[in-house]
Amino acid sequence: MPALRNGAAALLVVGLACGDSVPEQPPVIAVAFQGTGAAAVAVARDELAAWTTPIRVTFDSAVAGDPADIEVERAQKIVVTPGLVAVVGHGNSRGSLAAAPVYNEAGIPQVVPTSTSRRLATAGPWTFRLAPNDSIEGAFIGDYAAGPLRARSVTIYFVNDEYGVGLRDGVKARLRERNVAVLDEVSVDPRSDFPTVVEASLRRGVPDVVVVAGRWVETGAVARLMRARVPNIQVVAGDGAILLPELADHVGDAAPSVHVVSFWLADAPDSLSRAFVERFGRVIGGEPLGTLAMTHDAIMVVAAAIREGGSNPAAVRRYLESLGRERPPHPGVTGPISFQPGRPANFMMTRLEGNRIVRVSPR
Repeated sequence: MPALRNGAAALLVVGLACGDSVPEQPPVIAVAFQGTGAAAVAVARDELAAWTTPIRVTFDSAVAGDPADIEVERAQKIVVTPGLVAVVGHGNSRGSLAAAPVYNEAGIPQVVPTSTSRRLATAGPWTFRLAPNDSIEGAFIGDYAAGPLRARSVTIYFVNDEYGVGLRDGVKARLRERNVAVLDEVSVDPRSDFPTVVEASLRRGVPDVVVVAGRWVETGAVARLMRARVPNIQVVAGDGAILLPELADHVGDAAPSVHVVSFWLADAPDSLSRAFVERFGRVIGGEPLGTLAMTHDAIMVVAAAIREGGSNPAAVRRYLESLGRERPPHPGVTGPISFQPGRPANFMMTRLEGNRIVRVSPR
């Protein structure tokens, strides 16, 4: 990748030597995320239009579950974008981890909005994870299962990727501390024969609570089957399950038994959240989910770095590193933003009500 970037630089030098004028262009923030991220980009563009500092935001739509080689190719395409100063993405832990070496080699800051893999902490000095890691989310889920849901036994269904495995391990660690038995660990994916795997797991024991470290397809299939077999069963899913209306469609009439972790909810009473919800409704329509608020925060913290720190990748990186140290945390919709160890996690538990999610944990 450096060869490509150096080649582009060489062409620029030749053009200047020949007397060609090169039009000045605004710094570019590239967003690589699932299709839903387009809404966060549109809202950020609307907000940035009022700034005196010109900033361009581009969008490259990914597909949840894209293989690692596709994510690497996406990153290789993005790093040669003229004027690029930072990337927001990718949309999941596997994609973010696969792309991280490309951005680190090119010296481009990568702000990862929603991926939770703890491995991102060691992906390189140019990679910044905004979301709390999977061990923290797993502890939150474990505490919820052992506390409000009073579970004495749990079965965990997980997708066998960086997100699912990391979240499974975080849940297991906290359940062990809370003396809650894990009856079974079941690897699933969208192509699994869910009736067979659920039936086989129930033969090993009927849990009080099921945890799904997966996405909306796995959560919906497990919840429906478990609800049919064990009417009072409660299902707790990680943040990766929240995509609406898809989650509601997959869960169906099992919705009353399903609890889902979110980073943020549109009912948050603070002024930044209220302004974001109002802007989202005006620009997009409807109500934003936590993933979109996180993606918006990632874009805007990079924009702040450009405005206050400088419009080149190294300056953006220095600004991001300084948050919570030389500078106060950046005020984000989802809470104060810094990339320092020990920053507070902002999780909440939600339930489905039709095609909406609503808060069930205390404010």
